[in-house]
Amino acid sequence: MYKSMVSAATSMNSTETTKTLIDTITVPQGVKKLVGVGVQFMGGTAGLTTLENVGGIIELESDDMAPWGGTQQFLTGAVAVVTSGAAFIPPYIHPTDIPCTPGAHIKVSCTMDLATTINNKCRAQLVFE
Repeated sequence: MYKSMVSAATSMNSTETTKTLIDTITVPQGVKKLVGVGVQFMGGTAGLTTLENVGGIIELESDDMAPWGGTQQFLTGAVAVVTSGAAFIPPYIHPTDIPCTPGAHIKVSCTMDLATTINNKCRAQLVFE
């Protein structure tokens, strides 16, 4: 049986390319592994005057999950945004097979590839089995 956890939509610091914590997700009870990781970007075009690229790296970290093995990184989708459109990257779930500990905490962060002028928001999805 799969259990899916989705974070809140968090505003990204669009003017920088620094790592931003999206959310900390608690591993649900009754699961043994993380089988999917996804991210969704949302943004508008207010103030957009040129073509901008939206994309980045999603990063998972845990301090209290014994079999974790360190930081895990995944690519996000990417899109070029123009003044007549909004930033939309269809969610993609990266398949994984990472052992996990119920009750542990996974910090989900995102680092944008390029600074942008639009107000991106980012949401993460973790799928457990």
